Amino acid sequence: MAATRPILLALRDHLQTALPDYAVELFPDNPAAYRFIHPKGAILVGYQGSRFSRPDGLGMIGQQRDITLHLTVFGRGLHHDGAALDLLDALRLAVTGYAPPHCLPCHLLSEAFLSEDGGAWQYELRVQTETQQVQVCAAENLPKFIAARYRRDGQPLDTDLKPDPHP
Repeated sequence: MAATRPILLALRDHLQTALPDYAVELFPDNPAAYRFIHPKGAILVGYQGSRFSRPDGLGMIGQQRDITLHLTVFGRGLHHDGAALDLLDALRLAVTGYAPPHCLPCHLLSEAFLSEDGGAWQYELRVQTETQQVQVCAAENLPKFIAARYRRDGQPLDTDLKPDPHP
Protein backbone atom coordinates (compact mmCIF):
# COMPACT_ATOMS: atom_id res chain seq x y z
CA MET A 1 0.00 0.00 0.00
CA ALA A 2 1.36 3.42 -0.91
CA ALA A 3 0.69 6.70 0.84
CA THR A 4 0.08 9.80 -1.29
CA ARG A 5 2.81 12.14 -0.03
CA PRO A 6 5.70 9.65 -0.53
CA ILE A 7 4.48 9.07 -4.08
CA LEU A 8 4.51 12.81 -4.82
CA LEU A 9 7.95 13.29 -3.23
CA ALA A 10 9.42 10.35 -5.16
CA LEU A 11 7.99 11.63 -8.45
CA ARG A 12 9.31 15.13 -7.74
CA ASP A 13 12.80 13.78 -7.02
CA HIS A 14 12.74 11.55 -10.12
CA LEU A 15 11.71 14.45 -12.36
CA GLN A 16 14.30 16.80 -10.85
CA THR A 17 17.00 14.22 -11.64
CA ALA A 18 15.66 13.56 -15.15
CA LEU A 19 15.16 17.28 -15.95
CA PRO A 20 17.96 19.10 -14.09
CA ASP A 21 17.64 22.34 -16.12
CA TYR A 22 14.14 23.00 -14.76
CA ALA A 23 12.62 23.61 -11.33
CA VAL A 24 10.46 20.74 -10.02
CA GLU A 25 8.32 21.36 -6.93
CA LEU A 26 5.23 20.03 -5.21
CA PHE A 27 2.05 21.93 -6.06
CA PRO A 28 1.92 24.84 -3.58
CA ASP A 29 -0.59 25.06 -0.73
CA ASN A 30 -1.61 28.48 -2.04
CA PRO A 31 -1.59 28.28 -5.86
CA ALA A 32 -2.68 31.90 -6.25
CA ALA A 33 0.52 33.03 -4.55
CA TYR A 34 2.82 30.88 -6.73
CA ARG A 35 5.23 32.91 -8.85
CA PHE A 36 6.98 31.33 -11.83
CA ILE A 37 10.49 32.80 -11.54
CA HIS A 38 12.76 30.10 -12.99
CA PRO A 39 14.57 31.42 -16.08
CA LYS A 40 13.75 28.37 -18.20
CA GLY A 41 10.76 26.41 -16.89
CA ALA A 42 9.11 24.69 -13.96
CA ILE A 43 6.99 21.64 -13.15
CA LEU A 44 4.53 21.47 -10.27
CA VAL A 45 3.65 17.95 -9.07
CA GLY A 46 0.14 17.59 -7.64
CA TYR A 47 -2.41 15.01 -6.59
CA GLN A 48 -5.65 14.99 -8.60
CA GLY A 49 -7.49 12.16 -6.83
CA SER A 50 -8.04 8.40 -6.79
CA ARG A 51 -10.59 5.84 -7.95
CA PHE A 52 -11.01 2.51 -6.19
CA SER A 53 -12.07 -0.89 -7.48
CA ARG A 54 -14.70 -3.02 -5.78
CA PRO A 55 -13.31 -4.77 -2.68
CA ASP A 56 -11.94 -8.28 -3.09
CA GLY A 57 -14.12 -10.88 -1.37
CA LEU A 58 -11.31 -12.37 0.71
CA GLY A 59 -12.59 -11.64 4.23
CA MET A 60 -10.78 -8.31 4.47
CA ILE A 61 -10.81 -5.15 2.38
CA GLY A 62 -8.32 -5.00 -0.50
CA GLN A 63 -8.87 -2.64 -3.43
CA GLN A 64 -6.93 -1.37 -6.41
CA ARG A 65 -6.29 2.37 -6.10
CA ASP A 66 -5.96 4.24 -9.40
CA ILE A 67 -4.03 7.43 -8.56
CA THR A 68 -4.25 10.44 -10.88
CA LEU A 69 -1.41 12.97 -10.68
CA HIS A 70 -1.31 16.31 -12.42
CA LEU A 71 1.91 17.88 -13.59
CA THR A 72 1.64 21.58 -14.32
CA VAL A 73 4.28 22.82 -16.77
CA PHE A 74 5.44 26.43 -16.94
CA GLY A 75 7.64 27.46 -19.86
CA ARG A 76 9.16 30.71 -21.05
CA GLY A 77 8.08 30.89 -24.66
CA LEU A 78 6.43 28.19 -26.69
CA HIS A 79 8.44 26.99 -29.70
CA HIS A 80 12.16 27.57 -29.09
CA ASP A 81 14.60 25.09 -27.52
CA GLY A 82 13.82 24.61 -23.84
CA ALA A 83 10.44 26.36 -24.09
CA ALA A 84 7.09 25.01 -22.92
CA LEU A 85 6.60 22.43 -25.70
CA ASP A 86 10.15 21.07 -25.31
CA LEU A 87 9.62 20.76 -21.57
CA LEU A 88 6.28 19.03 -22.09
CA ASP A 89 7.91 16.52 -24.50
CA ALA A 90 10.78 15.84 -22.06
CA LEU A 91 8.34 15.48 -19.17
CA ARG A 92 6.28 12.87 -21.03
CA LEU A 93 9.41 10.83 -21.67
CA ALA A 94 10.59 11.14 -18.05
CA VAL A 95 7.30 10.17 -16.40
CA THR A 96 6.11 7.36 -18.70
CA GLY A 97 7.12 4.05 -17.15
CA TYR A 98 8.40 5.55 -13.87
CA ALA A 99 7.14 3.47 -10.92
CA PRO A 100 6.70 5.41 -7.65
CA PRO A 101 7.22 3.44 -4.41
CA HIS A 102 4.78 0.51 -4.09
CA CYS A 103 3.07 1.47 -7.37
CA LEU A 104 2.89 0.26 -10.94
CA PRO A 105 4.63 2.31 -13.67
CA CYS A 106 3.01 5.63 -14.59
CA HIS A 107 1.11 6.02 -17.84
CA LEU A 108 -0.30 9.10 -19.56
CA LEU A 109 -3.96 10.13 -19.41
CA SER A 110 -4.19 13.57 -21.01
CA GLU A 111 -2.56 16.94 -21.50
CA ALA A 112 -4.03 20.36 -22.10
CA PHE A 113 -3.18 24.01 -22.53
CA LEU A 114 -4.05 25.99 -19.41
CA SER A 115 -3.02 29.60 -20.02
CA GLU A 116 -0.49 32.13 -21.31
CA ASP A 117 0.52 35.30 -19.50
CA GLY A 118 3.25 37.60 -20.80
CA GLY A 119 5.08 34.82 -22.64
CA ALA A 120 4.82 32.31 -19.77
CA TRP A 121 2.95 29.28 -21.13
CA GLN A 122 1.18 26.82 -18.88
CA TYR A 123 0.14 23.23 -19.67
CA GLU A 124 -1.13 20.32 -17.61
CA LEU A 125 -0.12 16.68 -18.07
CA ARG A 126 -2.24 14.10 -16.21
CA VAL A 127 -0.74 10.70 -15.44
CA GLN A 128 -1.94 7.63 -13.60
CA THR A 129 -0.37 4.91 -11.49
CA GLU A 130 -1.95 2.05 -9.59
CA THR A 131 -1.38 0.58 -6.14
CA GLN A 132 -3.30 -1.45 -3.57
CA GLN A 133 -5.32 -0.05 -0.68
CA VAL A 134 -5.72 -2.61 2.07
CA GLN A 135 -7.46 -2.74 5.40
CA VAL A 136 -5.31 -2.27 8.50
CA CYS A 137 -5.66 -5.40 10.63
CA ALA A 138 -4.77 -5.63 14.30
CA ALA A 139 -2.28 -8.36 15.10
CA GLU A 140 -3.90 -11.31 16.87
CA ASN A 141 -2.36 -12.40 20.16
CA LEU A 142 -1.89 -16.07 19.25
CA PRO A 143 0.40 -18.58 20.93
CA LYS A 144 3.92 -18.47 19.53
CA PHE A 145 5.61 -21.50 17.99
CA ILE A 146 8.78 -22.01 20.00
CA ALA A 147 10.10 -25.51 19.30
CA ALA A 148 9.59 -28.67 17.28
CA ARG A 149 10.19 -32.19 18.48
CA TYR A 150 11.00 -34.84 15.96
CA ARG A 151 10.45 -38.58 16.21
CA ARG A 152 10.51 -41.44 13.76
CA ASP A 153 7.87 -44.15 13.30
CA GLY A 154 8.02 -46.60 16.15
CA GLN A 155 9.96 -44.26 18.40
CA PRO A 156 8.22 -43.69 21.77
CA LEU A 157 6.70 -40.29 22.67
CA ASP A 158 8.61 -37.98 24.93
CA THR A 159 7.35 -38.48 28.46
CA ASP A 160 6.07 -34.88 28.76
CA LEU A 161 3.85 -35.18 25.63
CA LYS A 162 0.31 -36.62 25.57
CA PRO A 163 -0.72 -39.12 22.89
CA ASP A 164 -3.31 -38.05 20.28
CA PRO A 165 -6.76 -39.16 21.58
CA HIS A 166 -8.07 -39.52 17.98
CA PRO A 167 -5.53 -41.67 16.09
